[in-house]
Amino acid sequence: MKNYLIFAMLLVTGLTAYPQATRTAKETKSEKSGAKKEAVHRTTSRTDNKSGNEKKVVETSHEKTRTQVETRRFQRPQVETRTTDRTQEKRSNSENVRSNRQDVRTNNQNVRTNKEDVRTNSQGSRSNNEGARKIKETVRNQSNTDRNSESGRVYHEGRGTLTRDDGTVIRHQNDEVFTSRKYKLDYDNFESLRRSDEFNRDHHDYDDWYGRRRVRIFNHLNDHFVPMPWELRRARYYYRMPRHIDLIWTPLLFHRFMFYYPAQHDWNMEFGSQIETISAYDAKDFAGTVRQVYGKVQEVYYSPEDENYILYVGGDFPYQDLSIVIPKEIARNISLSPKWYFDQEFVWVIGLINMWEGKPEIIVRDQDQIRKY
Repeated sequence: MKNYLIFAMLLVTGLTAYPQATRTAKETKSEKSGAKKEAVHRTTSRTDNKSGNEKKVVETSHEKTRTQVETRRFQRPQVETRTTDRTQEKRSNSENVRSNRQDVRTNNQNVRTNKEDVRTNSQGSRSNNEGARKIKETVRNQSNTDRNSESGRVYHEGRGTLTRDDGTVIRHQNDEVFTSRKYKLDYDNFESLRRSDEFNRDHHDYDDWYGRRRVRIFNHLNDHFVPMPWELRRARYYYRMPRHIDLIWTPLLFHRFMFYYPAQHDWNMEFGSQIETISAYDAKDFAGTVRQVYGKVQEVYYSPEDENYILYVGGDFPYQDLSIVIPKEIARNISLSPKWYFDQEFVWVIGLINMWEGKPEIIVRDQDQIRKY
């Protein structure tokens, strides 16, 4: 009985609770459907607004294009007027060019007439050109002296270097060779050195010494020696070369050689050029220039008339290739017995090559000019 009562009570409670659950479920379903309807309404309203805005933008763009087309239609005649103006400018420019061409033609005709006049004048001036050439040669000689006179302005010489205006530096060994400082070498230019008392005194002494020189006489009747030809000796018996020395023609070296040879006026040497080293065989081809000459001494002769030592390079007198004249005072400063010191020795000498009795010679004015090797 108890079980029946319990079952009945459960039925009663279930029947009472079922309608309430169905009501709540219906209410939740209705609420969800309302929310969905509201969301759909919102999305549709948004799409409607977007479509309306796009329609407005399209309408405004169509209006702008219409206005631009209308403005272009109104502006077309202005473009046509510009083109007409340009054509007028081109016509005016072409007319100016034609007028300029006519002027050029007239000028060319005038030039032709002037050329004909010049030809006629040139035929008459050919005779005067010969005199002008001589004047140009003298001007060139003067220009060489002017270059030497402006040596202090154009070049800057340091110890062992020579600097040009463009900045190039030339190195030399002049200071190693010419060590004596008995000459004043700091003159401004060529002319101031010529006017100095020291130079005039040295010039006078050199003229006196050169005027007292004696010519050596050789008796050809008692000479039965047949010399070897110069070409054959040069090919078979060449001289051993000395050690290379970089000697550059600088303003200070030029002033020094002016003291050595004051009677020389034509110095055809450019500053910055190297002093060439040649053998005694080629000395005769470089007369009037400064060169470093090397060779072997075959005979040493002492002249008691003018008190000079003469070194004959390449052969005995009068078959020598080069003569080196050394005054007695300088020779005794080099060695107390110059004959023994220089005989059968290889020597090199730096100096001005002159011609004496048909043979090349170099006069030594300083003991720094000559060395044995």
